[in-house]
Amino acid sequence: MIERLEWEPLQTRRKISRMAMLHKTQNGQVAIPAQKFLQPVTRPTRHHNSKAFQRYHTKKDCYKNTFFPRSIADWNILPENLINITNTETFKEALSTHYKQERNLSN
Repeated sequence: MIERLEWEPLQTRRKISRMAMLHKTQNGQVAIPAQKFLQPVTRPTRHHNSKAFQRYHTKKDCYKNTFFPRSIADWNILPENLINITNTETFKEALSTHYKQERNLSN
């Protein structure tokens, strides 16, 4: 039914929402102090994009699955063309397309 209605899975919609909030935080569009929670990586690698953040090292799942640790892990693997988008709505649309393409490749 979800495929017939062309809805995105709930997991994907939640990921897009988290990425949009992190995008807004990084661009100063929300009242979350980015410098307190988002530290740029000190040594970029080929596995990260140019705006990657240091990951939170956690031992407990209850903290690992909170907003910043989980979102930063997903953010760091986004392609360059997505992270360089400045408009949030455009970013969300591009992200939706990106995840839809990933789903189609895995099927």
